[in-house]
Amino acid sequence: MHIFLRNFKFFIFLFSLSLNFNSYSHAHMRGTFLSEEDAENRSLELGCEGIHKNQDKWMPCKNEKELHIYLRK
Repeated sequence: MHIFLRNFKFFIFLFSLSLNFNSYSHAHMRGTFLSEEDAENRSLELGCEGIHKNQDKWMPCKNEKELHIYLRK
């Protein structure tokens, strides 16, 4: 029984880590677009200003730090 409880606690710990990671990933995925126009539209929806490019994708807001602030609202 002791081994089961220890494994269960470990499973809960790993599960909680995956939730935190998925939350960040989901926020980031909601903020990347293939076109400038889509990023501009999302920027207007979020209430931030401007867009920026990250690798080959467009993102709303003037930078990624600001984007994540608006995505969490």
